[in-house]
Amino acid sequence: MNCILLRYGEIGLKSKGTRLYFEKLYTRAIKEALERNGITKFILKNLGGRYIVETSENFALEVLRKVPGIESVSPAVKIKFNDKNDLLETLREFSGLAEGKKYAVKAKRVGKHEFTSQELAKEAAGIFYEKSNGVDLSDPEITINLEIRNKECFLYTENLMGIGGLPAGSGGKVLALFSGGIDSPVAAMQMLKRGCKVDFMLVDLLGEKTGNDVLDIYNYLINQYAYNYKPKFYLVDGKKIVEKLKKEVDGRLRQIALKILFYKLGQKIALQDGQEALVTGEALAQKSSQTLTSLSFIDAQAGMLVLRPLVGMNKNEIVKIAREIGTLPASEKVKEYCNLAEGKVSTAPSEKDLLGIPDFSMDVENAVIKVYSGIAEVEEEKATADLSGEFLTVDIRAKHLQEENPLGADLSLPYPFVLEELDTFKKDKKYLVICDFGAKSENIAYLLQKKGITAVGINLKNYLKYFKNNIKKSV
Repeated sequence: MNCILLRYGEIGLKSKGTRLYFEKLYTRAIKEALERNGITKFILKNLGGRYIVETSENFALEVLRKVPGIESVSPAVKIKFNDKNDLLETLREFSGLAEGKKYAVKAKRVGKHEFTSQELAKEAAGIFYEKSNGVDLSDPEITINLEIRNKECFLYTENLMGIGGLPAGSGGKVLALFSGGIDSPVAAMQMLKRGCKVDFMLVDLLGEKTGNDVLDIYNYLINQYAYNYKPKFYLVDGKKIVEKLKKEVDGRLRQIALKILFYKLGQKIALQDGQEALVTGEALAQKSSQTLTSLSFIDAQAGMLVLRPLVGMNKNEIVKIAREIGTLPASEKVKEYCNLAEGKVSTAPSEKDLLGIPDFSMDVENAVIKVYSGIAEVEEEKATADLSGEFLTVDIRAKHLQEENPLGADLSLPYPFVLEELDTFKKDKKYLVICDFGAKSENIAYLLQKKGITAVGINLKNYLKYFKNNIKKSV
């Protein structure tokens, strides 16, 4: 591989003027993604609806798959040629691709050539035949694709899905009501895929530890998936609000009252900072406060557009996405406030119930809001890893970060390549897995735990604070 082919989806359906604007955002995000991950030596070209990145860094493939707007990617070999015979001669260097396999060759062209796509595919197929297990056009084990662009041929065998959607910055600006639980990161991710600039608001009901845990998930999300803007995180101190709710609101209405308050706080921030809509992780009928009647009742108090990208999903579908984007293990550790409602919760509130909910306008006006811009520095004061005795350290940070700031870890396995090495971990060892913000390391630790292996995930800051100088090496 010496290059990566990039494909977009919905951008191609836009009018010419809109498409050019979207392509500008698309290329800007690609460059930012590569540079953010330490890939500074690359060439990005627009081949006319098809983009190509030339780089020698293998992990660029996984970086690009997480950029909104990229529908799919293919690791490829770029071959320059003068004529058909010249191209066919070069293709002989790759004759081993179909060794022992049933195969097919597909070709398509852009530009003027003295041969057709069908002619090229037929003649190229003969090159791979001798070492293969025969041609199979209906269900091949490997498909060798030849994409011709004028005097360049791109040979590839894989078509890997990206996250798709629209390029960052094309969909407006929204504010996600963010708890860090399983649902809200997925909802934020869905809006990032729609090209939105997503900011985040947490109403912290439990104190500093919960705020820190949620900030770790926020840091992970924006570092992996947010481009073309600098996200903001609004941390609202909600402890006094809870006290007021308990004193002044009937137990069956407290969940609904709390949501109305969240919306009011979100509206205040949006009016000040220009977010055009609120985003929540609510799904229809998932909880007692998420019936149609309840959602309609709450919306009437919101004062602005509320988007619910998960509204038609069930919990299993949401959990699957959380696992795919890497937030599930960290979200499962976030504590929820569970001591609010008393007795049966109202699932069909009425206008009469509204009279039982106090005016929170002064609480909203006087709310203490701490604002983080970009990656948040989390003030950790917790004992983070439950490991005793001897253990091995595993650094899964990006390769360039390992090189710039080596930790002297026992194992250096950059994410996502560590996923291919999970079977090499031993059940008689203990592992401390380290990454930038904790979400990736907790995900790897979770996968190892499922294999019966003792493992704990930790972020870099806590590793340096609690473990770097006090490590007992496993032998």
